[in-house]
Amino acid sequence: MIVAVTGANGYIGKQVVGLLSEKDVEVLPFDIEDWDIRLPLSLCNPEVDVVIHLAGLVKVSESVARPTAYYYTNVVGTKNVIDAFPNAKMLFASTGAAYDPTSPYARSKLMAEDIVQELCSDYTIFRFFNVGGGKPTNPEGLYAATKKAVETKKFIIYGNDYDTADGTCVRDYVHVDDLCAALVAAVGQPGTKDIEPIGSGRSHTVKEYVDAFLQVNGKLFDVEFGPRRPGDNERSEVPHLSRFVCPTKTIYDIVEI
Repeated sequence: MIVAVTGANGYIGKQVVGLLSEKDVEVLPFDIEDWDIRLPLSLCNPEVDVVIHLAGLVKVSESVARPTAYYYTNVVGTKNVIDAFPNAKMLFASTGAAYDPTSPYARSKLMAEDIVQELCSDYTIFRFFNVGGGKPTNPEGLYAATKKAVETKKFIIYGNDYDTADGTCVRDYVHVDDLCAALVAAVGQPGTKDIEPIGSGRSHTVKEYVDAFLQVNGKLFDVEFGPRRPGDNERSEVPHLSRFVCPTKTIYDIVEI
């Protein structure tokens, strides 16, 4: 079996490639240095059996400022990936934000899902919720924000007037180990031709996440509240867990530095 992985040098991609390399498969890793997915691949590869499409732009606030870049990269890029591997089963990395697409990022992923559904004969669409644990690379994620707060001694939670238990947004946080295990489990299974949500099945507010961080790692900073951020949605909760995911980690594992 030949498995192509786009975004192979990213936070999730590196771990997926590592897990696949332990199995009886040939892995073809692609990252931006190898292929800018905004451009067609010079030679398509009809021998690839499965493509795990992880490459794309992922910053919510940046997508508000630069929607064209997000639509082009995430939508046209997905079409180019499909064209590059015409006979492959597609495992597509979408986002839980597609359930309530309030940002160009979320809308670009929803549009890419439409393309996968139209053009791929065998596919599974995974909607990732908030991925943590290990060493995340998204500079807008909570991990990066907590690391920065350790230096500045101040953490700002944006928005505490939402209709939630403590006024802060509600999220499902899933450990990267659990997410990657689910993706690898899907490689050898038929595509579901459906939406597969990948989360932990347990929801927490942003404040609960920050409180857990301080409980696990010590009182490393103070917490303040700021205004809501454009593009944020109040709730991002898993409607049901994908049959491929079996959560083994808790929020306390996710926040550990």
